[in-house]
Amino acid sequence: MGIEWFRDLSITVLGFVSSAVLIFLAVMAYRLHFVAKETMLSVKEASDSISVIANQFQGLIKPLLPILTLIQGIRQGIKGVSKLFNG
Repeated sequence: MGIEWFRDLSITVLGFVSSAVLIFLAVMAYRLHFVAKETMLSVKEASDSISVIANQFQGLIKPLLPILTLIQGIRQGIKGVSKLFNG
């Protein structure tokens, strides 16, 4: 057995190992694709349900918004007047 035999053996082993690694990586990428796809679908469903909930709350808050703005303006006015007399 000469050096050529070991060279050929190492090239053959390297070819088998490289093929096995590439097949393994392809399978892992395929599985990752489906996991990512399922995750994106669940994120989309969660986003849609959050959007529905936000729209419901927006319908409840819209009538209260002018009242809350008025209350905040009165509070800021009282705070400003109290600063003039205290400070």
